[in-house]
Amino acid sequence: MWTSRTLANVCSVLSLLLALPAGATISPQARAVLDRFVEASGGRAAWEKSRAEHSRASLSTSGLKGTIESWREAPDQRASEIALGPLTIRDWTSGARSSRIDPSGKLQTLDGKDLEEAIAGTWFENQRWLEPDQGGGDVSATGEVTDSLGTFAVLEVKPPAGQARRLEFDIKTGLLVRVLSKHDQMTVVTTNSDYRRVDGLMVPFRTVQQVGDNTVIVQAEQVDFPARIPDARFVPPSSPGAPAVTWLKTAGSARLPFEYRSHHVWLRAAVNGGPPANFILDTGAGITVIDSAYASYVGLMSAGKLQAQGGGATGNASFATVDTLRVVAGDDGIELRDVKVAVVNVSSDLAPFFWRDCAGIIGFNVIGQFVTRVDYDDRLVSLFDPKAFTHDGKGSAIPMTLAGNVPVVHIKVDGAFEGEARVDIGSPAMLDLHTPFVKKNDLLSKVRNSVATTAGSIGGTFESRLARMNSIEIGPYRIADPIVGLSTVDRGLLASEDYAGNVGNELLDRFTITLDYERRQIWLEPGAGYRERQSFSRLGAGFVKYGDEVRALQVIPGSPAAVAGLKDGDVVKTVNGRLASALDPDELQRQFEHDKPGTKVTLVVMHEGRPTTHTVKLRDIL
Repeated sequence: MWTSRTLANVCSVLSLLLALPAGATISPQARAVLDRFVEASGGRAAWEKSRAEHSRASLSTSGLKGTIESWREAPDQRASEIALGPLTIRDWTSGARSSRIDPSGKLQTLDGKDLEEAIAGTWFENQRWLEPDQGGGDVSATGEVTDSLGTFAVLEVKPPAGQARRLEFDIKTGLLVRVLSKHDQMTVVTTNSDYRRVDGLMVPFRTVQQVGDNTVIVQAEQVDFPARIPDARFVPPSSPGAPAVTWLKTAGSARLPFEYRSHHVWLRAAVNGGPPANFILDTGAGITVIDSAYASYVGLMSAGKLQAQGGGATGNASFATVDTLRVVAGDDGIELRDVKVAVVNVSSDLAPFFWRDCAGIIGFNVIGQFVTRVDYDDRLVSLFDPKAFTHDGKGSAIPMTLAGNVPVVHIKVDGAFEGEARVDIGSPAMLDLHTPFVKKNDLLSKVRNSVATTAGSIGGTFESRLARMNSIEIGPYRIADPIVGLSTVDRGLLASEDYAGNVGNELLDRFTITLDYERRQIWLEPGAGYRERQSFSRLGAGFVKYGDEVRALQVIPGSPAAVAGLKDGDVVKTVNGRLASALDPDELQRQFEHDKPGTKVTLVVMHEGRPTTHTVKLRDIL
């Protein structure tokens, strides 16, 4: 799992600025806190007048400035328009339906966890918990807390669907000062201040949201309580005007041969008329990414600095608008204009693992414009106009939802452990299971053998454990004896609580995969390698390359490499007499995975400045 996936949550972080069920309850202590809050903020009559609200505010975060305009009307409607630097996000929720237009201009109907979160957020914004029946939710008092801001009465408020939130009310004033909410593995802390009276109701004009290391400040400029907002305000446009696609060869389709290196799909793309460079195709990236050094090379200007998450690490992203982005192969391909991108230091973190530079990552705001087919056997990516597409291949259609902009499907591991997994063509793994899922099912104690492994991401590297499981099931297909990553990290996307894991290319490359975002389907057609048993290095060490220098990485304790004396950081000069820096890393990987047990490999390395020769006898590890 790689840096690009870290940006899958950028748009959702920004958008946070956004018949009665039986069993609704409230404790007497909680009722007293809410009664005090209603009285302190203007009384019940003032609250009834505020059932429909319109507001305008300035917005600033991470060096970017913008605006937000929002509308809400009880019981279950809200809408907002956010303009922040080069990014624009619009969203609508009405009843059980919710939609969003992301920075690419694509209208997306929300489903799965995203829909649940949007409905719950609308419930909270319309203060349903203040209604006499709590709007069908549960409200309980959990005590008091004291910190530098004062002493607060704490309530836990759970909506009819979605995550509970923690509300903290100032003991002295009775006003709501702080809200803590969970959005998957992220905790969002919202602090209200600068209360002003509007039509008799006390309204916070300043809101500060803390999401990880990102601080979002919203300063209200106008708040009014109209008697009613037209229903049309809460309905998305039928035609949002997504960016036009230029087909370079054949209208409605493009065929793009790709390189498959280090279990990644590499395409050629050109930015602003520059020469084509190497990009990774990644369904796990919520937005297309340009490497910061490459951006400088092509003269791309960016703004802002937002923290983004990787598999188990964090890094910084800024934003820019690309005039033209061409994904090309010879005279075929597509061109998009005015493409919003994140600018991230991608290549310096990932190039050592790939043994080549990476100019960027092609993410959802490009991929999502098309039906995308990846034929791993023929090394061909095909892009189709979704309006004219019909599936003409074999295989099975598997229902999918979206997590942000990332496809999600149902999986089962070892016939017993089930959950929803992101489909991540940007990951080289078979399947990485997230830390909460691993802990919930006590998987580390259930596997026979596991080894530590290191992967690259924004901000550096992170570790998990690899273990051979019995099976993975996805749709009607079953992969036997897979090697599965069992995450142990406590931050980043591999700490996700909402999803069980991430499916990567070691599984996907056994199929031809067709992603149809419009119809919410993934087609899987078994390929030549469908029934192959997944292999693992019989050497027990990985190699990374810095410039012309190859170094050993993650030498597994007790492995043949470790027994022979190889150490992490050793500079590898030759492998079986061949210059290491001139070797192809995929060829090297295949050699260590497929040469028979007992095969001897001679490594000449520099250890602490002295040449050393190691003879390694290959054997099975997993």
